[in-house]
Amino acid sequence: MLGPSQPVVFVTGKGGVGKSSVAAALARAEADRGGRAILVEMEEASGATRAISAEPDGVRVVIVEYLEALARTIAEMLGSGLLAKVILKQRALRKIVQAVPAVREIVALDRLRLLRAEAPSARVFVDLPATGHAIDWLRVPLVAERFLRVGPAARMCRAIQDELLPAARSGIVVVSTAEPVVAAETRELVGRLGSELGRVPDLLVVNRVPRRPTAEELSSARALAGRDARLAPLADALAQDAELGADAVDALASLAGLGGARVARVPELFRDPSPRELARHLEVGA
Repeated sequence: MLGPSQPVVFVTGKGGVGKSSVAAALARAEADRGGRAILVEMEEASGATRAISAEPDGVRVVIVEYLEALARTIAEMLGSGLLAKVILKQRALRKIVQAVPAVREIVALDRLRLLRAEAPSARVFVDLPATGHAIDWLRVPLVAERFLRVGPAARMCRAIQDELLPAARSGIVVVSTAEPVVAAETRELVGRLGSELGRVPDLLVVNRVPRRPTAEELSSARALAGRDARLAPLADALAQDAELGADAVDALASLAGLGGARVARVPELFRDPSPRELARHLEVGA
């Protein structure tokens, strides 16, 4: 099995590390195995949708639009879709609802819960917001339930926790790169997952791992540059690659076994891989 086996898979990581591409690749792999795959991202994002657009067959893409999800949530709480529409037509009231802290996160998670209920045989791959925001998204239902205690909103938060967030029902994939600063932020994210949510990543993807030139390659490049000055830029480029490779080795060492997660390394490629190509690298690197 490529990646977590749970019916819902949350994918997160620092912005720019390729988390949207990994989410698309996991959905692509599920569809290629003959399963039903749903790729989900939030309305302000588009990376996963762009990534899967080259190979969309068999993958259903769902964009969670806030107002639409809010209408569904209100309808479920009040037992009336018509009443929900009436409420949201009131501009002042709609602004008040939108301004309440954590409503956006709870509504989006409830949309995922309902999506699972609508398509119980499908696996849902969610492109979460970057790094720290993902912790806030997954933590909100518990905090909100403790604050609300009773009523339909509290019951909804409890349902999200019971049906969506347990480790048996949802997996977490963390995406990083082999850069020291990004690796440090990834370690912080995994630490917060454990301390604040009691969760560990099911899979840690280290993306765009650079190849480190060998000592023999560096020596040969310098020798060639000594005989032909036009080859000096090549020797300099290899020397820079060697420095990046050394940093990558240190970053990989700091991520190895982090939170007990399985680690998949994806090599740095000359172009952005398609979801299917990236899935193959994840399978090989797992």
